Amino acid sequence: MKKIGILMVCIMLMASFTTAWAENKAGSFTFTPFIGGYVFEGNQNSKDAVAGGLRASYNFTKNWGLEGFYAYVPSQFEDTGATNSVYVGGIEGLYNFLPDGRFVPFVAIGVGAFHFSDGRTPGAPTNFAVDYGAGFKFYMTDNIALRADVRHVLPLNDRYNDLLCTLGIDFSFYPVGKEVVKTKVEESPAPVKEMVDSDHDGVPDDLDKCPGTLAGVAVDKDGCPIDKTTDQNLIN
Repeated sequence: MKKIGILMVCIMLMASFTTAWAENKAGSFTFTPFIGGYVFEGNQNSKDAVAGGLRASYNFTKNWGLEGFYAYVPSQFEDTGATNSVYVGGIEGLYNFLPDGRFVPFVAIGVGAFHFSDGRTPGAPTNFAVDYGAGFKFYMTDNIALRADVRHVLPLNDRYNDLLCTLGIDFSFYPVGKEVVKTKVEESPAPVKEMVDSDHDGVPDDLDKCPGTLAGVAVDKDGCPIDKTTDQNLIN
């Protein structure tokens, strides 16, 4: 119950963050190498240990993804100290909240299996398991994010309650030819208005107040003939 309480607190804290900048993309693949810790239930006779592994996922949409994971836990027996390595793997469905943000919290649920190996006994038992949990991705660039995960792992054969907590770096990419390129939409320049001068007096028709001026007649800025006599009197 204590582990479940810790898990719920983590989920509530992650849901409280606000977001900005679109990051989690539909149609992308991700690979996440990770390291962390594995906490065994007390009566499993196994020491808590570091865990390392890899996650690989595909985002069908911005919200929904499918992910496979594999982790190696080099543990020991509590009573003897002998090697008790654990291999954990499975497939999970992920739902990403607020995918249009730099900070993307998510929840996960999946099925998988445990494999115990003491390094001596062949055919060490394999236990089926289910897991659920939450995590978040914090994007530093469009394709690289810091990632944190916590999972409540429930081996079905033995009904134990384990906890897997990891930190990793999430690398995302698109298949060749499908990458979405962000481009700036540039406005088309305004069309150049063609100047029309029907009477060829040098003044456009839309400004010509005296259309139809005869060829060779001097005109003013309004396209009207200049009275040479009046102009000469003004000069004198």
